[in-house]
Amino acid sequence: MKTFTNQDVENYYDHTEPHYRMWWKLDASMGLHYGVWDPGIRTLKDAVINTNRELMLLGEVPEGASILDAGCGVGGSSIFLAKEKNCRAKGITLSARQVATATKYAEQHGVQDLVQFEQKDYTNTAYDADSFDMAWAIESMQTAQDKSLFFKEIARILKPGGRLLIADCFKSHLYNIQEEPHMLTMLNGWAISDILTLAELENLAGAHGLQLVSRRNVSQEIKPSVSRIYWAALAGMIGTKAYNLIYNATYFSKIHYKTGLAQYKTYRKGLWDYELLALQKILKM
Repeated sequence: MKTFTNQDVENYYDHTEPHYRMWWKLDASMGLHYGVWDPGIRTLKDAVINTNRELMLLGEVPEGASILDAGCGVGGSSIFLAKEKNCRAKGITLSARQVATATKYAEQHGVQDLVQFEQKDYTNTAYDADSFDMAWAIESMQTAQDKSLFFKEIARILKPGGRLLIADCFKSHLYNIQEEPHMLTMLNGWAISDILTLAELENLAGAHGLQLVSRRNVSQEIKPSVSRIYWAALAGMIGTKAYNLIYNATYFSKIHYKTGLAQYKTYRKGLWDYELLALQKILKM
């Protein structure tokens, strides 16, 4: 199984940001994740932002909460929570480029006093124990090479009773990733080695005192996003191959379109689901 270092993950986001800016309305949505197309959602921007809204509602984010945005991307979730709930958010990412982009967006939206962004590893933050009301992870938790380290660190920094909110892809059932080549293409193209089933997540998180308290399966609601990524990948395939003939493209730039094709094939085969989850840190006795 292919493994990825923190530097690999940083390279992925740095090298593919232009793709997201072109195909995923990055400056408008400020999100790199799948959009949840609930009834009434008509644009990609609104669908991506709706993922933030639905996770916020599922997790019952209170007014003024202190939140660690673990794997914050370009800062869209932190900015959304600051504007919607007056939250104080600390966004962390492995990418210095994303820190700069997120900081710029926060200033543009006038929430720079409520949100700050840093280049940090979410498995080793060095923040004080019991210091955040909530933690937030949209399509970032599965990137961890050792998922147990993620849950251990999140449990450490959450206050007793604090919540971890997750939106991510999960295996629909237990299987060997090596036996599903399209899943390998999909995940490796995102600098991910493997993903958990929901049952595996519950076991790993539970070992660190985090209990699943609420969930919403939105696999059907992300279908338009899956299709949009597929068509963008088809369009990008021609341009990528032409570019590669002229320039020495980076690894992730070369294969990014393959990821878009593979996620469509594996979605149609039912190999993964998309879940919104709320986990709670068990109160200390």
